[in-house]
Formats: sequence, C-alpha cells, structure tokens
Amino acid sequence: MNTQGFGAEWVCGTPRSGPLGPENGPFGFRWGKTWQSHAWVECGNFIVDITADQFGAPPVLVADRMDNRYNKDNRDAALPEFVLARKRAADDIWPRWQRINLGGPKGSGTP
Repeated sequence: MNTQGFGAEWVCGTPRSGPLGPENGPFGFRWGKTWQSHAWVECGNFIVDITADQFGAPPVLVADRMDNRYNKDNRDAALPEFVLARKRAADDIWPRWQRINLGGPKGSGTP
C-alpha cells in the first residue's frame, strides 16, 4: 500500500506451526523469553503495531524497524481463504480511510 508517499507493508512472524508444533525459528514478537505469533505494519524505518498491548506493550507502539522484539518471516500462516478475506477487507476499507484522511467533507463525519 502507498499513500501520501508512504509505503506500508503488513508483515507477520510465526514461531511454530501450531500451539504444540515444532519451532520454525525466532519469528513474531518476543515476549519475555519466548516468541509469539504476531502481525504488524512496517512503514519506512518504522514498525507500527496497533495490537502490541496483548503483550503488555502500549496499545499503539511505533518502534524502529530494527527493534529486536520483532522478527518477520516470509510465511503467512493463515489459510488461503483467510488471506483472501483479509485482502478484501483491506481493499474495502482503504478507499474510505483515504477519503476521511485526505479531505472528506469537513465536519460531516461521513467518509
């Protein structure tokens, strides 16, 4: 995705294939001494994480892209139908978000 000159990418990390599955590696969000499956957005040199509070971090966490609590891998652990549903939801929401943030009707609250 790219708007206002800022490119952003949804990324994730999955340390194991299931709750009792074998370790895939140090991927996701490091919480204490363990890695947890997690997803976040990378934009420029930053990580933008709006769900880090599940690990005791602030509700919105903006960190340097090199923050060692994060490690993405190239695998999307979601089933194909969920990947498609996520893409459709983002494609549906994105134009409305742009209208709101790029000058929709002032004070109307309507995208």
